[in-house]
Amino acid sequence: MKTWEMMLARVAVIIGLYFAWFLAAQKLFFNYVYPRSAWFEQNTVTVIILNDIVGLPLMLLAWRFLFKENLFKAAKFRVMDGKSVAIALWIGLGAGLFTVAFSRLPVIASDKYKFVELFDYLNRAEWYVFLVFLILGNIYKETLFRGILMNEFRRVLPVWIAIVIQGVLYGALFFLGDIPLSLYGFLGAVIFALLYVWFKSIWAPIAAQIACQGSQYLLWHYGPETRDITVMSIVMAVAAAMIAVGIFLAVKHRSSITVPPYSEAVTPT
Repeated sequence: MKTWEMMLARVAVIIGLYFAWFLAAQKLFFNYVYPRSAWFEQNTVTVIILNDIVGLPLMLLAWRFLFKENLFKAAKFRVMDGKSVAIALWIGLGAGLFTVAFSRLPVIASDKYKFVELFDYLNRAEWYVFLVFLILGNIYKETLFRGILMNEFRRVLPVWIAIVIQGVLYGALFFLGDIPLSLYGFLGAVIFALLYVWFKSIWAPIAAQIACQGSQYLLWHYGPETRDITVMSIVMAVAAAMIAVGIFLAVKHRSSITVPPYSEAVTPT
């Protein structure tokens, strides 16, 4: 099979499996699980946990039996050095702080946009439920979008185009046509994809995502309630500076990261 045909076949399998099980999980949860207890009203992220618990093994099996490959190796589950971990966590913290401040701006917090609705849906969960979602969800999500989809695009396209395409798909598949939320998802996906490319390990975007969403959860529950535009603008400026410094350090550090040639699952175009 030609390279382009193989790439399209793999992408079709990924998206097909993702939607087939995701829609089934939603139906099972809201029809048969959700009505049984008021606990699920607070912990609605359990539907995402259910999706991830089954979705990741489905992808593993598909990769093994359809394409005769190890999914974890293809996604580059490689150990990172301490500096890479610290930079990824720093960028994730900056992204989380920026997102919380941005979502509390009066215009963004209005009914015109769905940012508050989204963060309430995710962050109202009990801490132990959120912790499972935070770890499992980000391993599955990063493996799917950065470790598999983006790498498939990199087989036939320049890396920057692959980053853009996976960002568009990330925003579209997670937020289902909501343009402001899709743009938010796209920007985050581009940053996390760059970390993946620079640090050559799927653990880089996973660490950044955990820091980002973890800080959002803590600030949602324990942060100040102010919606003052000046205060939020200052916080956003500080967070943006954190991200910029982190990216600068990542660019400097990436040249020192080496991996054995035989372990490269994808040769960047």
